[in-house]
Amino acid sequence: MKIALLSLFTLLTFSACRKTVVNQTVNQAFSAIYSIDTTNWVQGQNPDATVYFYTTLSVPELDAVINQNGGVEVYISFDNGTTYETLPEVVDGVAYGSLHTTGAVTIDLRGADGGTLHSAISTTILAKVVLIDAQPLD
Repeated sequence: MKIALLSLFTLLTFSACRKTVVNQTVNQAFSAIYSIDTTNWVQGQNPDATVYFYTTLSVPELDAVINQNGGVEVYISFDNGTTYETLPEVVDGVAYGSLHTTGAVTIDLRGADGGTLHSAISTTILAKVVLIDAQPLD
């Protein structure tokens, strides 16, 4: 009788165990580094006549899905990639910012005090663009 009960208990215990396979989608982050030469800056002017500078990077991997649901991080380096500053940032009285749209990232330079910039950066810098793929929360 004990053997029959033990067998029944074992049968019920192990028959309740099931292997469940979960398919998980892993979202990724991607990055690219761009060299911005002094000649890449374009002068712009606000309606109040303050002058700023900008450059637009072509980032074809920044698709509509990432633009709508993911994230875009932009960093700049003044020392050839040894260190990076996260945008937005103010360095030496210049406010660096960025904006993105499908296929492009624009970096702009403005006077940190709201005034006119008289020139763009006088040296080549690096920009690191990080794309973060994500799915919207339900």
